[in-house]
Amino acid sequence: MAAVAFKKEGHIAWVTINRPEAKNTLDAEAFVKLKEAWDQVREDDEIRVAILTAEGDEDFCCGGDLSGVIPLWMGTKQPENEIEEKLLADPHTVDKVMLKAEPVYKPIIAAINGRALGGGCEILQATDIRIAADTATFGLPEPKRGIVPGGGSMVRLVRQLPYAHAMKLLLTGEPVDADTAQQIGLISEVCPAAELQDRARALAEQLAQNAPLALQAIKRTALESYTDDWSAAFEKETHESAMIMMSKDAREGTKAFKEKRQPEFTAA
Repeated sequence: MAAVAFKKEGHIAWVTINRPEAKNTLDAEAFVKLKEAWDQVREDDEIRVAILTAEGDEDFCCGGDLSGVIPLWMGTKQPENEIEEKLLADPHTVDKVMLKAEPVYKPIIAAINGRALGGGCEILQATDIRIAADTATFGLPEPKRGIVPGGGSMVRLVRQLPYAHAMKLLLTGEPVDADTAQQIGLISEVCPAAELQDRARALAEQLAQNAPLALQAIKRTALESYTDDWSAAFEKETHESAMIMMSKDAREGTKAFKEKRQPEFTAA
């Protein structure tokens, strides 16, 4: 079985970390396959929404494989196969997996089925809507191991959460449960574990019915204007709004509203 499974259901892509026997840690194959999955989500015009989840009922992702990829990056281990050579050949693979480089502007839903620790907690910060099973936990234990959460957390977390909550997670390395994660704003909602996949699918189907170009413009504006001053941010918003107003989907949406029917968006 591949370390990351990819499948399409209509306009929805499912990206599933598939190493439950190893706490869904990311080995070289998982990093490479995740990068390829994001490429496919980005490039396939039929895909409007992606769901990131994992196999099993205990772990969403417990970070990088400490016995595999970490020694590779530290230079204390030489690549032993083609996939490890491929990982090292592109020094930006991790940035691409964590969507620090080459962002995906299509909506990404995280369906967090268990522990999200280290890199698992970091990758969910690159998603837009985060639904967690009530059994999930979240943490960044890197400082306890002499390293730092360099997959985006030191930048993203203090922008996504109130400063004091972000710094407590970053500096203590202590995990929090799903209810606490929702209270501080790390995740969007909590649901019973047995309902997680159905809830993620229902939400993805809801988003997939919206105009895809509009969704991408909203996400692109939110990400690209986040650190701009007000004037520059509003300039980007005005540009994106104008582009969408000229689209066929915008005309279709208003026409369908007048005709009291469901719009048929074509991403044009």
